[in-house]
Amino acid sequence: MKRKEKLAFALLSTLILLSFVNTSMAAPPSYVGVAKGDEFVWVPSVNMVNVNTTAIALIGEENWTIAYNMLVELYENDTGMDLGSFAGAGIKAVVKNVSDEITFAPGIFGSSLTMDIYTSAGHNNWTSVANSTAVTIYDPNSLNETTIMAGFGGVPLIMAKGFNYTMFTNWVSTNIAADPYLNGNITVQTQGTGFKVTLKTSYLEASINMTEMPFNFTLSDVEFNVRWNSNGVFEYGSLVYGGLVLVSIQLVPSNDLIPGYEIVTIIGVSIVTVLAIVYIKRKKHI
Repeated sequence: MKRKEKLAFALLSTLILLSFVNTSMAAPPSYVGVAKGDEFVWVPSVNMVNVNTTAIALIGEENWTIAYNMLVELYENDTGMDLGSFAGAGIKAVVKNVSDEITFAPGIFGSSLTMDIYTSAGHNNWTSVANSTAVTIYDPNSLNETTIMAGFGGVPLIMAKGFNYTMFTNWVSTNIAADPYLNGNITVQTQGTGFKVTLKTSYLEASINMTEMPFNFTLSDVEFNVRWNSNGVFEYGSLVYGGLVLVSIQLVPSNDLIPGYEIVTIIGVSIVTVLAIVYIKRKKHI
């Protein structure tokens, strides 16, 4: 075998393996940004400076001190840990399976995703709360103003890549406007790959008045912010009162690991290349 033929043999072997890997590993739909084996962790955070500032402004320092001590005692009794261990709390999801595309209804397509979900009250002591939880990731291009709500079916920790958040907020806003009690009291706005829900002061005061519980303090708007990343994974959520972030939850950044598909490809190409080199060198010595 001539030198050019030997090199062509090595190249052809590599291309054949790449083709085999591409066709033998079923890939999920392009709008699914996660894969089997992916693990995600979200951790909550409480801004006690802002909580104290807000609570003291609302009910006074003395009343807040009493209420705070009650909250601490309740937490310690329920978890058996001191409040400082709250730093170890979190939510974890492990992707168990991602199906190929499925037709759920005429013109509506999606992928069935299965996850195991865990929670931790502290010290990363994970407790299973849901095994093999099924979530449907719908093709965002197959949803419209009528079916867009289906995109939030199941547990919205994982959304479709390219989900139309503007279409969703328009749908919610239309329904709010049709309700005399909610109209003008709640607003929903798109914010990139997420949205903001605002409970207006008027809504909060009306809700408290309905309980017939007396109050003599001025309230501010309450905002809920939620955001997903470019792969559709829930990235950040926060509760904001009077412009101050009180509570938030955030996705823990993952390490920059080589995805499983690339590992298989690299190992496969390396093996074929080594075998080709060995073959060529062996032929030289014959």
